[in-house]
Amino acid sequence: MGNCVSRSQQPYSASRSSYSEKKLETSISDSLPIAEPTTSFWSIPAAPIAALNSQGNLPSHADVVIIGSGISGASFARTLLEHGDGLHVVMLEAHDVCSGATGRNGGHIYPPTYHDYEDLKKRVGEDMAKKMVRFRKSHLDEILEVAAEEGITKYTQCRAVEGVDVYFDKPTFIEAQRKLKVYQRDMGKHAGSFTCFEGLEAQQKFHLSPLAVGCITTRAGAIHPYRFVTSILSRLIIDYPKEFEIYTRTLCTSIDEPTSICPFYTLTTSRGVITTPHVVHLTNVYAPALLPFLKGAILPVRETMTAQRPGRNLHASTLHGGRSFVFFDSPSKGFDYLTQLSEGEHELMFGAGFESPADSRVKGMYGVHSAAHTGGAMPIYFGAESWGAEALPTTPKDDEDAGASEGIWAEGRVKAIWSGLLSESVDGMPWVGKVHVELAGRKAPPASSTPSALIDPHSNTEKQKSALTAAPGEWIAAGYSGEGMVHAWRSSQALALMLLGEDLTEVNTWLPELFGVTDERAKLAKRTFKPGFVLSGKKCVFSL
Repeated sequence: MGNCVSRSQQPYSASRSSYSEKKLETSISDSLPIAEPTTSFWSIPAAPIAALNSQGNLPSHADVVIIGSGISGASFARTLLEHGDGLHVVMLEAHDVCSGATGRNGGHIYPPTYHDYEDLKKRVGEDMAKKMVRFRKSHLDEILEVAAEEGITKYTQCRAVEGVDVYFDKPTFIEAQRKLKVYQRDMGKHAGSFTCFEGLEAQQKFHLSPLAVGCITTRAGAIHPYRFVTSILSRLIIDYPKEFEIYTRTLCTSIDEPTSICPFYTLTTSRGVITTPHVVHLTNVYAPALLPFLKGAILPVRETMTAQRPGRNLHASTLHGGRSFVFFDSPSKGFDYLTQLSEGEHELMFGAGFESPADSRVKGMYGVHSAAHTGGAMPIYFGAESWGAEALPTTPKDDEDAGASEGIWAEGRVKAIWSGLLSESVDGMPWVGKVHVELAGRKAPPASSTPSALIDPHSNTEKQKSALTAAPGEWIAAGYSGEGMVHAWRSSQALALMLLGEDLTEVNTWLPELFGVTDERAKLAKRTFKPGFVLSGKKCVFSL
């Protein structure tokens, strides 16, 4: 959710891609979404399409069925509809639109770069490490461009910000500086701009606690993720009224392979069945529920998020939404992250705060956060003087949004608190591509069931059809390891073009090949993870 929270136990690690010693269980790693999730601050007020088609019958058939309505679903549907031709596309959502990780994260578009580069280089080689980092970095400009094209930049508060990595542990800061030098040396002009500040200079420039030992700054981004996704899906519903439908509160519980009677997949949902030649899995952490081969390869991590009223002196630190922060504590505690809304009460969107390993081994997941930590860390990170007096809630006449949600939020510093599940891919990389039948465990529909259209419906000659998509099958983009905002959009773009059978020459220049869904990768993931296995440091990833 937002950015992955590292809890590496290796000495002086500044990685943002792996988790600390946590006993991993499998009891919920292949489960479906729960019936009553907590309410995310982002989703109030709800979008007009939030509960779209939440009652009544499903269509009996669609050319493509998308499962999931988060940022992956928005990207995939947008690409598919704008590049495809006349496809009937149905999106299924277990709860309301954008109610999963996208609508629960911190709105951070802050790609881990120098933090991970050296470790990636050792595992996958220099060229692939560079490609993976460039892929992450490309998401900020891509999302900024999409928001501009959709005319939703202001509404979604989509913007570039100054990203500030704050270090409170001297050895961790020294190691981060060393990693930055390696990254800049290898990446050259593609590294981007970074500036280091130490000690008192860092504290004064960013109005931080005297405990801060240094900062590293670069360009990052922030966004209202719920508004971004719901705005795009709303526009697609209007522009493609015959081609695109969303059915909310429709939980897909199983997928059956084609039979001699029905040459399509049959999806059973909480509201009936629907058949299709193409199933697209965009449920991230919930993907193993319908694709069992991913059990143990994609794992659940629960994260706590908060919306907090900023202290009255905090403007100088955050520039009212012009900065985003990552706070690195000691190696054993990892980091927390912070974005801020640029409007309204300028709420601080603050997440992370892992319990110690001994306290957080909750059955079925790892990475459980402390609500007490998230509620109390901000004045410590910025210091009492920079934080200032506690803010008071605005009145309805002061802020229109506050009036609209009067009585919903708490009146103190912590205005709202909620949780959600992000995914941890065992090998640290997303799974993007077509799922072969051997992995899916069920047959694909025959080629004859491929969606097609008449080449010339008015011709008197024998009617010929042209395929509108690649061969039928199942498709996936998932396992973002807490970095969905810098992996999901372009991964899902690529997936849509794959399903359409487009020429992928250009896509292959930017989509890392190691994200592919292969039998070898699945087997390696199975060997890496075993129920009850304790992952220590970076042992949660394997070499390719």
